Amino acid sequence: MKYWLGRNTTRIFLGIILFFVLFFGCLNKNIAAAQNVGSASLFFSNPSTTVKEGDEFTINVEINSPEQSINAVSGTISFPGNLVHVVSINKDIGIIKLWTQEPKLRSDNILFEGIILNPGFQGNNGIIFSVTFQAEASGVANLSFSDGAILANNGLGTNILATLAPINFNIIPGPTFVSSPIAKATPTLPNTGALEQVALVIPTITKYFPTVGPQENLFLKGKGTPFALTQISFRDISVQSLGDKFVAFFQGQKNTLGNVIVENDKNGNFHYLSGPNLVAGVYNATPALVNTTANTATPGASVQLLVSNSIIVKDLVVFLNILGLLIPIVFLIVIIYFIPWYSWRRMRIMKEKMLLEEEKVEITEAELKQKSLTKSATPDS
Repeated sequence: MKYWLGRNTTRIFLGIILFFVLFFGCLNKNIAAAQNVGSASLFFSNPSTTVKEGDEFTINVEINSPEQSINAVSGTISFPGNLVHVVSINKDIGIIKLWTQEPKLRSDNILFEGIILNPGFQGNNGIIFSVTFQAEASGVANLSFSDGAILANNGLGTNILATLAPINFNIIPGPTFVSSPIAKATPTLPNTGALEQVALVIPTITKYFPTVGPQENLFLKGKGTPFALTQISFRDISVQSLGDKFVAFFQGQKNTLGNVIVENDKNGNFHYLSGPNLVAGVYNATPALVNTTANTATPGASVQLLVSNSIIVKDLVVFLNILGLLIPIVFLIVIIYFIPWYSWRRMRIMKEKMLLEEEKVEITEAELKQKSLTKSATPDS
């Protein structure tokens, strides 16, 4: 008994020691992790914060994490769409090589989420990606992170984000270019004398988004004659199925791409940025040089753009198309089955009527014979 108690007492004592070792080890690890929490930041880097209307400027989205190695970063960048618009996004220059969400433009926001492969990143001024903007109107353009996260490479996924630093750009007045629907009053040339002194150049589209999502903005940029007017015509060349037409009938609130007129700047550059929620389709975008004196437009080369529907709408269109294909087939099968069945049914009814008539005739003849026999058997009185 004493041996048993001594042996179990030793086990209990060793278990208590092991418990305290593990407890203080985890405690020290959590304390070390807690000391590193809040040691990283997301910010913008740009050599100049003053730009002119119509000018392009590039910013770098960067990260600082001097005390802790990180392996993932995500965030949402907000910018004033009435002052600037996105020209391009370069994600190939940064420290992230595996994107779970590539930098994506959605309305006045840029969403991104990426993973940094082992051993992760630790240091300052790590470039995530760069964005090129173009100034549209004068004012103070504030670029900020509406949300973000920086995960430590510690196996726990600890968010060590400390700060989300915004940046302001002072956009000063300069040569500007605007876009307006063609249905509005046709704008006049701002400087006809300057236009007469330069050679007329047929406009061409140089940059554009070939695929536009259901809630995204369509953007394109081009070059033509300085200070001239460029008309951009959008023509839907997609062949709409029955499902597409049915869905489009109930999407009257969507914006339709038509014809717009934009004004070129002093270098001949022009751009167009649509609103979101566009009608889906495949569009040919054709720029044309507008001659306000002769009231003519000389077209340039076209580019093709795709405006896609949401996944739910796509699935609905596929379902409606399948349903539209099945209904005629079922109707045809019903007709093919019904006509022989109906003919057989009519013939059977007619045959039954004929048999009934024959039975009536036989009964009548039998009655007549019976009466004749009865009469001949009856003696004359």
